[in-house]
Formats: sequence, C-alpha cells, structure tokens
Amino acid sequence: MVGLRGKVTVICSVLLFLAILTVSLLEIGRATRLMVDNLAGSGRLIVAQCFEEMRAALAAPSADPRKALADDSSLRALMDISQAFGKGVAYIRIEDPQGQTILSAPGSGVDGAAAHPFKELEDKVQGWWPLAPFWMLWSGRVYESARLVEIDHRPFATIKVGLSTDLIASEVRRTFGTIAEIGVIAVLSSLVAAVLLSRLLLHPVLTITSGVEQLATTDGEVRLAIERRDEFGTLAHKFNELSKRISADRRQWETERGKFFKVFRSITDAVLLLDARGSILFANAEAQGRLGLPAGGLADGKPLTLLLGKSHPLARMINTAYALGSEVHDVPIELSTGAGVSRFLISISSLGQGPEPPGLLVIARDLGPIQKLENVVDYSDRLARLGALISGVAHQLRNPLNAMNLQLELLSQEAERGMPLERRLESVRHEIARLDQAMNALLRFMRPEELKLTQTSLNDLVSEVAAQAVSPPIETYFDLDPLCPAVMADCGLLGEALRNIMINAVEAMPDGGTLTVRTAVNANGSIDLSIQDNGHGIPADHLDQIFLLYFTTKESGNGLGLPLAMRAIDLHHGTLEVESEPGLGTTVRIRLPIDELCETPLWSGEGGEHA
Repeated sequence: MVGLRGKVTVICSVLLFLAILTVSLLEIGRATRLMVDNLAGSGRLIVAQCFEEMRAALAAPSADPRKALADDSSLRALMDISQAFGKGVAYIRIEDPQGQTILSAPGSGVDGAAAHPFKELEDKVQGWWPLAPFWMLWSGRVYESARLVEIDHRPFATIKVGLSTDLIASEVRRTFGTIAEIGVIAVLSSLVAAVLLSRLLLHPVLTITSGVEQLATTDGEVRLAIERRDEFGTLAHKFNELSKRISADRRQWETERGKFFKVFRSITDAVLLLDARGSILFANAEAQGRLGLPAGGLADGKPLTLLLGKSHPLARMINTAYALGSEVHDVPIELSTGAGVSRFLISISSLGQGPEPPGLLVIARDLGPIQKLENVVDYSDRLARLGALISGVAHQLRNPLNAMNLQLELLSQEAERGMPLERRLESVRHEIARLDQAMNALLRFMRPEELKLTQTSLNDLVSEVAAQAVSPPIETYFDLDPLCPAVMADCGLLGEALRNIMINAVEAMPDGGTLTVRTAVNANGSIDLSIQDNGHGIPADHLDQIFLLYFTTKESGNGLGLPLAMRAIDLHHGTLEVESEPGLGTTVRIRLPIDELCETPLWSGEGGEHA
C-alpha cells in the first residue's frame, strides 16, 4: 500500500510529465506546421518561376512549342538551380498531357510515381489533431505540387515540383529527442522536489495521523509537538485541545459507567442490557440468579434466546419488542425458577429511537418480595389502627372509672354524715352503664366475624339501603353502572356499613340536600362505589380521626359507625377513603374486588335515577 508521501510524489511527477508532454507535443505540431508551410511556399515559388519562364519561352514564334521549351536554356538553368539549391526540392518536371516528360531536373533517376499530392499533407497539417503532423513527418516522404499550363485554353503541359520532407523529419526527430531529454531531466527534478516537498509538508500530517491513532488506542491524553505558525500549527493546537477534552470526557464516562454498573448491580430487580441483535451486554447478579443465566461474565455477548430458549416467555416477549419496536411496562408473567414458579413484572425500554432499537433495557421485578412488603405494610397498618383502638378504649374506660372512683369517695363521706345515698348510687350505676356500653362496643368491634358470603348485586344493595336510610327532605340520585357484576359479600355486614355511611351523610344535611350514589366497573377487576353529600363537610383536622373507635363530634354519637364500616370493608378485602371540604360536602369512596366466578350483572336497573 502506497503511503501518502509516495502518492504525493507520484501525483506531482505525473502532473509535471503530462504538462511537459502536452506542451512539447503542441510545440512540435506548431513547428512542423510552420515547416510544412515554408516547404509549400518554396514549391509554389518554383512553380510560379517556371511558369513565367515557360511563358517567356513560348512568347517567341515557334512551330513546335514543345521543342521551344526543351531548347530554352534559361528554363533549364532555372530548373537545375531550383532543384539543386532549393530546400526539400526532390525534382522539377514539365510533362505534356499524356504524361511524357518535356523537361526535368535532374535529368533522370527521379521517379514521381511514389509521390503523394501536397494537398494531402496540407490537409493533415491543418486538421484539429495536433499530433497529425508528428506522425506524418516522422519519416521522409515526397509530396508533389503541380500547376497546369494552357495554350489557347487547351492543356499544354503540367509543371510538377516534388518536395521531400526528409529535412523536416530529421528536424522533428531531433526536436523530439531534445524534448525527451528535457522531459526526463524535468521528471527527475520533479521527483526530487516532490520528495523534499512531501517531507516538508507531510511530516506534520504524518505526526497528526500518528497522534490520532494513539488517541484511538490509548486512554490518556496525546499531545503533538508541532511548533509552527502556519495552518499545521493551528491544526496541532486544535488537536491538543480536542485530545485534552476527549481524555477528560473519557475519564468522566468511565467514572459514570462504573457508577452506572454499580447501581445496576445493587438493584434488587433482574436487569439486562441487550444489543440490537439480542445479545447480552450486561446482566446483574439478580438476573443471573433468577433467570438461570451463567455467572462470571459467561453470558456476556451471547444471545438471550440461546441461553433461555426460544419458547421461554421472556424471550418471546423480547422478540416481540424487537419486531414491533414497542416498549413494555409492568407486564406480569410467570417464570419457572429453581424454587418453583414465580411471578414477575416485566418492563422493556428501548435504548434509542426508531423502529429498530439499537438495544433494550429489560427489568424483571419479582413480585414475591413486593407481596411480602405489602403484607408487612398491611400488618403495620393494622397494628397502628389497633394501637389507636386500644388508646380509645383506654380513654373510654378511664373516664367511667375515674367518675366511679369520685362518686364512691363522695358516697363514703356522705354515708358517714348520714346523708341520703340514692343520688350517688345512681351516678355510680350510670358510670357502670357507660363502662358496659364501651366494653360491648369493643367486644363487637373485636370479635371475629364469620362472613356469610353470597353473590350480591351491589347496585341492588345500595338501592335498598338508601331506601331505608334516606327520607325527605333528602333526595337520592343514583348513577349506577348497569354492567356492574356481582360481588361475593356478606349482605348483612356490608349493608350495615353502607347504612352507617349514608346515615352520617343524611345527618350532615339537616336542611335537606342530595345524596348521590354512583357505581362503576374498573378495568383492574374491581367496582368503585361513591356516596356523596352536599352537607357541611368535615374539618381537615378531624379527617385523620373519623375512623378511630369512639371518636365523634355529635352530642348523642357513640363513635362506632365509621370504624365498624371500615372494618366491614376490610373484611371484604376492599378499601375506603373519605374526601371532604367544609361547606361543600363529603364523598366516601369504596372499592370492592370482583370475584372471578361472578362476571354476570345481577342488577337490571337504569342509572341516573332520583328517588
């Protein structure tokens, strides 16, 4: 492979050679045309002179013009002198119309049969191809120039002058040799100059090329020691700045790459990085353990389908993502592991744009630990609510006991004085009744419930409860989903919870209003039930306490309605939330799961009704 220096040398030499060759050939063509023109002029001059001598010889009266020409010494002398001293004149001949020689110089030994018409040479010389004279005049030829002589308008004789190109040919060959010598010297000189010029100009280029190669193969900074004040110096300065920036960016990239992989290794989810062909670029320890991939970097660079198998659910999902160019978010699948079958949430994200992603990020989240965490959170929530319950019970028990203790002390004092004891005894009985009521409420809240589950239409249940709990001047507006399926529920327990909620809503509207009841089916397999009033609302500082046992803001309330409702919803594996704004009303939202066996609507009523 020819290097840059050799290419520059060869190109310079070839260009110089072509320039010299072109100029030389054009000059040879111009010189040969000039010599041919001179030769043609000589021929025309001799013909004209001979013509004038013939006209003078024929002017004298003579019985035989042919003999008069043959005996004319002046004409013969002109022909001999012109042939002897004329450059390139091979012969001069005067012939009659039958081709018989009347007079010639030299007298014999010259054959004009091989001569070519001089017009042929002139046409070639004047053509567009500059090398035509060169090829025609490389070797000598004889070209003939002729003129017809007439007497009484009848052909009498023809003057023919043979012009040889031997002198021109020798001049052309000599000129060509001289040009060839000059060309060789010029080419050799250009080679030397090209080598020196390439060394002078290409040395910085070679230095920069070497620096680029080092920059591509090494991690450190590369500096070029080119101290020049021309474009190469500027280029070297820019290269050094670029090298410094690339080195800094590379170090930063390596640092971030290390942090990136540390983060991936610390993630408890299974993480895979795949290239555009589905081969593994990175797999953390969780992916190796849960997906059964080989550890120790043995999986890197291998196709995932080769390691898992084409029929593996995750491999099929990834192939679909590659084929469609789409992303996947939190799709549950079941995968076989060493401990059995585990459920995972799969998310697949593209590492670039376009229909054919350059790679994929695959995250598989094991739902087992999440389920355990949810159980822990649920258990903690239950413990917190139990603690709040115990705190409320203690408060409810402490107040009657303190009152009883005070009444007994006063009873003792009044007994010593002989005062009537009935009033004190009645107060003690009242506190005992309060204590009994609190204990009964606690027992009712704490005792285990044995649910009597049946297929229940939630629409029918809420309609029935509303008919019992709501009375004028309260109006009821129903917006019930006719496609709402049945739920597995304890009608008595769930109905009591709904009744408590609706009674609270009715009591929040003492001057009348509208109670709105809505049901809707969710795509996640649950039913949403909302009970909304436009009463006075609940203050923000009370919202966190409304589900505490015994908490109430009513003078005659016992604080059992909403806690019992919450407990009933919990037993049905549902959720209950309360939103309220003072002055605008309160909305209670209940979400109940749909049993997989109950998918047929059991309620035929129409939504948007008033009762």
